[in-house]
This record gives sequence, structure tokens and C-alpha cells, in this order.
Amino acid sequence: MGLKAVFFDLDDTLYTSFQAGDAYAYEKLEEWAISTFGDKGKGFADAFRVNRKRLARQQPAMPPTHDRVLFAQGALERMGLNAVRYSREAFRVYWNAVFAKMTLRPGVAEFLDELRAAGIKVAICTNMLADIQMEKLEYLGIADKVDCLVTSEEAGVDKPGSAIFWLAMHKCRCLPEETVMVGDNFTHDIQGALDVGIDGVWLNWTDKPKPVGELSYTEVSTFEQAAAHIRTLL
Repeated sequence: MGLKAVFFDLDDTLYTSFQAGDAYAYEKLEEWAISTFGDKGKGFADAFRVNRKRLARQQPAMPPTHDRVLFAQGALERMGLNAVRYSREAFRVYWNAVFAKMTLRPGVAEFLDELRAAGIKVAICTNMLADIQMEKLEYLGIADKVDCLVTSEEAGVDKPGSAIFWLAMHKCRCLPEETVMVGDNFTHDIQGALDVGIDGVWLNWTDKPKPVGELSYTEVSTFEQAAAHIRTLL
């Protein structure tokens, strides 16, 4: 059977860098809180971070651990501030900062067009909430270049849980052996794909150590290398 679909992670795979945006977002959150609440807002960024970690402990691998409204709500409540009035405002401050640091990787838009012109389905498989990931795709100018999006919110569990991959295959009407997954996080993207029989292309752009074990996958350091490898499969 030939290749019928390519699945891509979004954050740090099709654009860079989420980590840079996340760090910048904490700076903007603290500025916003002090501007909004005066001295009572000092320490909001740290409280936001603490509540983020608390949710991750309480609901590991579950979609709510990505919800910045919940992070803000818990932080504001603990600081004695109005969470109902300001949580969504903090949410927008956070994501505006992240968006300001997002840069589409060279060659992404052109390669997505190339795949679709060749009749290959393009799916985004991502650990996050649907609304914000759709907004990212629009902001990056590639919303019209993908066939479907599958988030952990829709699937009910984060990668490497298999639900995201199976749901994407259902939407693309393909089998594991007709699919390849491209991502920067080895555990979430590559191991998760391999577990359901999908070939993996690891975009190891930060030069992380190779995992130990007998695993069959392709490792690249740039998106252009990933695209070149996939072209050999067409």
C-alpha cells in the first residue's frame, strides 16, 4: 500500500518556538496583572505557573491541563482577585504573547500544498484545545492547507495515547501502514505513532539524545529534511 496521509504535530514542529513564546507570555502576564490590579497583581505569573503544574498533577495527560483559562482562574482565586471577570482576559494576554513569537518553519506551506496536490491527506495531531490550535493555524496562514485537525481535547487524552492517531486515521480514511507521523516530541509524537503501527519522522531540531531501544524511525534535524524523506515515500 502507498502513502495516503501525513500527520503533523503543530507546536515546535510546523512553527518555532513555543518555548520562547511561553516564556514571553509569563512576562506579559505579570505586566498585565500589575497594570490591572496594582500591587495586588504582583506574583501573578508565578501563581499562574503553580496552578498550571497543579492541574498537570491532578489530571495527567488530560486536555484540561492545556487550558490557560483554568490556569488563570486558579491563580486569581488564590490571590483573592476576581477570576470570573479576568480569567479570559489573562488567557488572551498569554496567547497574544505566544503568537507574537511564532514563526512558520521554512518550506512548511509549500510542502503542505505539494502533499495535497499529490492526493495525500494532511492532518494535524496535537495535544491542545481545538479552538486555540485552529487560531494558530489561521495565524500561520496554513488553515486552508490541512484536511483535518485532531486535538487531545477532541480525542479525550493527550499523545502518546492512541486515540488521537486512530481518530486522525478515521478522518483521513487510511490505515497505519499508509500513514507517517512527523513531530518534535519523541515520546508524544513518534513513540505514540509507532505504538499504533504508524511510521515516525522525528524532527529533532534541538539535538536531544536518542532514545534507547530497538525502534525503527527516521530522525531529521530540519523540516526540509523531513519533507525530503516523505517525498521518497510518495
